[in-house]
Amino acid sequence: MNKNTLILVLISFLTLFSCRDKIDPQADDFVEYGWTLYAERDFRKAFEIFKAGLDEDSLYVDGYNGCGWCYIEFNSPDTAISFFSEGLDYITVDSSQVRFELLAGLALSYHAAGNYPNAILKGTELYSFRPLFEFSHDWRINYVDIILLVAMSHYTQGDFSDALLWVKKLDGAFTADVTTNEGRAELIRKIELLQNL
Repeated sequence: MNKNTLILVLISFLTLFSCRDKIDPQADDFVEYGWTLYAERDFRKAFEIFKAGLDEDSLYVDGYNGCGWCYIEFNSPDTAISFFSEGLDYITVDSSQVRFELLAGLALSYHAAGNYPNAILKGTELYSFRPLFEFSHDWRINYVDIILLVAMSHYTQGDFSDALLWVKKLDGAFTADVTTNEGRAELIRKIELLQNL
């Protein structure tokens, strides 16, 4: 092969491999990048990216999940509840990790909004499906938080016996006579102690 032929072959290969179609990002590309920004604690930008993913595909459930968790960080539980609830409406697999994260987000948001019956309902539902839940995008949020949230919600409603039952899921040896003010004070101190571990 002479020098001119070799150059012609190289130019042909370069032309062939450099002519690619433009690749448009899909919803999962947006959401994956949103979670990267979430992990970097850039919640405003993460929310924008999650929303862009939902604009691309309004049925992409993890986009609702990401938007909801961003609104938890924005301290806007009512808006978070809207995103989590809408995402749950589109869930087709009951045992998916995204479903568990939506339930956890709902429980936390309902508790923050002072809607303790729904916090208990969603926290209990999550615990029944995934007793050892871990939030895949923040290692600091797991089943302990859900148990304590349900215990605190019961306590806030005056359901001291139920609150004690949830605390015992974390410390089976703990006892308190919740029919007395002293026992109730012990119980709330125990919940606060477990929250600070």
